[in-house]
Amino acid sequence: MRVTSVDLGRGIIKSLSSILVDEEGVSFESIWQTIEDFGINREDLKRLSPTYKDLYEIYSAIRAYRVSVKYLKELKNKF
Repeated sequence: MRVTSVDLGRGIIKSLSSILVDEEGVSFESIWQTIEDFGINREDLKRLSPTYKDLYEIYSAIRAYRVSVKYLKELKNKF
């Protein structure tokens, strides 16, 4: 029986660890700017009355998405 495996997670995890900082290290303005840059309107989001934790989770997801896209593009260019 032949087994093949591919491990692509290390590069992503390494990159994510450099951008996902403790909640205390990210200012509200930086979080809002990242969310708005992604196309989510600040005023629309404020209607939902998000907590800092909610905003930080959105911010972290956007940052992780951007790192993942960058990693996959670099991987694709290697082929």
